[in-house]
Amino acid sequence: METKESQFQQIDRKSPDIMSALAEASVYKKQGRVEARPATVGEEITTTLEGGAKETVNKAGEEDWIMTNPGGEQYIISEKKFLGRYEATDEDGVYAAKGYCRAIPNPFGKPIEIMASWGSPQTGDERCLIADTCDASGKCDGEPYLIDADAFAKTYKQVEAQG
Repeated sequence: METKESQFQQIDRKSPDIMSALAEASVYKKQGRVEARPATVGEEITTTLEGGAKETVNKAGEEDWIMTNPGGEQYIISEKKFLGRYEATDEDGVYAAKGYCRAIPNPFGKPIEIMASWGSPQTGDERCLIADTCDASGKCDGEPYLIDADAFAKTYKQVEAQG
């Protein structure tokens, strides 16, 4: 029986090769502002990239937040991560980014799929980046995820690690 090959190469987001590449990668600071609101428990969000590609689906839990990036991409983030990465502005529901990540270009040259930390598949095209949040010194969280290349270019700026 012939099976249709998936258009995505499934990868282990925590493989030694990826983790070591991220540990040596440049540090980037998230730029700009986002809209955010507390999530309703059980609320399901389908993250759709600005170009229309579906990236992942996630369901909100206790104390989660719904983020909306400037390009319209929505995703769920825990309150702990939210408070560590964003700060309130003078505008109601608008928050300024203050988080960091390390990121590498997709090394596989084709669309990839990972099992994300929230338990759902996350996909990226051949141009996506594999990233891991970190502090200003570049110490990573150890939970790699995917970022669309265009969204990354619009929302992150390379910086020198402060450590």
